[in-house]
Amino acid sequence: MKEIEFSTSLLFFWVKGKVAVDNRFVKTNLSNTLLGFIPAGKDQQSIPFKNISGAMLSTKYFIKPMIFGLILFFMGLGSLGNSFILGLILLILGIGIAGNGIQTILNIEKSGTPYLISVPFFEKQKMQLLNTSIHNALAEDTDKTDLNMFFEKKSQ
Repeated sequence: MKEIEFSTSLLFFWVKGKVAVDNRFVKTNLSNTLLGFIPAGKDQQSIPFKNISGAMLSTKYFIKPMIFGLILFFMGLGSLGNSFILGLILLILGIGIAGNGIQTILNIEKSGTPYLISVPFFEKQKMQLLNTSIHNALAEDTDKTDLNMFFEKKSQ
């Protein structure tokens, strides 16, 4: 069983999610949050491979959070002279919010409906590994039911 743990937020890196891929299921365990950082339970699913038609990885750029983050960043730069602490807080918030505008999204098609897992850009490598694991497990699941392949292996 392949299990991957990842952060679901750039600013609030302690909010984690976990996805496990075995030979029959994709099991997700994602944190639900209020306001993006207050833990409010878990979203757990076990998706059988029979219900998955594919997985796709994409990178999305959300303009509104990026613009809002840049505005906070420049406000923080402007207020560094007056209040260093306030300026530093605004700088950090601005960078975090602007960074959250760049998301890597794993789209798992289950029974015709997309199941989306969004992570910050720095977790892209883990999502690529997860996407590869899902594709390999789907191929293995398909090979189990292929009679031509079974008889070909049996004759060898």
